[in-house]
Amino acid sequence: MLCCASSFNYIINDIRDIERDKQHQEKMKKKPLASGELPLYFAVLLLIAVVGVMVFSVIFLIPNIGFITMLILIILTGQFYNHFFKNHAFIDILVLSTGYLWRALSGVVIINDNISAWLFLAIFQVAMFLSIAKRKGDLLYLGEEKAIEHKKVYDQYSLKLLDQFHVLIASSLFMTYSLYLILEFYPFESAINLKEFIMIFTIPISLYIIMRFMYLTSSKPEIARRTEKVFKDKGIIIAGLFLVGILFFSFYFETILGILGIS
Repeated sequence: MLCCASSFNYIINDIRDIERDKQHQEKMKKKPLASGELPLYFAVLLLIAVVGVMVFSVIFLIPNIGFITMLILIILTGQFYNHFFKNHAFIDILVLSTGYLWRALSGVVIINDNISAWLFLAIFQVAMFLSIAKRKGDLLYLGEEKAIEHKKVYDQYSLKLLDQFHVLIASSLFMTYSLYLILEFYPFESAINLKEFIMIFTIPISLYIIMRFMYLTSSKPEIARRTEKVFKDKGIIIAGLFLVGILFFSFYFETILGILGIS
């Protein structure tokens, strides 16, 4: 459902910008409508199919008002971004990041759980962190002139400004994660709980991951433009495994002891 909502926005955007994309050499290779690989009527049919799937699903499969609201917000945020905000510096990053926030909150309303302020803040900061890296990568990889051709909003950005934004958001993200662990699990109380105390060791690991990502996106801007390439970096992979392993051990500590027969 979330993929359908995102696809709706992407299809509308590609249809709207088809003539503009034809003037852009890089987009001609990536977008099948601009390149002529797919006809316009196919995109329209696909759009109708996507809408049909969403309508059928919210009526018969997931008749959840909160989830439906999140889907509507994802679509509205995407359309506001495409039609109004994508050419306005700073607002474009904020609106784009908000769209990812609705995706995360969709899962919360589906399981009918309370919305954590920590989740709200962390997801928004991660989205901001990645969006800023993407813009910095575009400027480094394409150069200023070609970047402006790629997106008009780049005439309002500079590498120095984006570097400052990146450091700001990276610091905020690290502090959010650290404070979450400290304030939620109280690992420094007089009565030490091992499963909670061990979580503190993920703080330096999370800092390494943030620093490693910033290094990679600065030295290899093509990674910032294609974030999935980060998961091929050995440093990120090893640190990620340690992070997930420690958190898994902490959350399921008692279950692991039960399996091992240790009371």
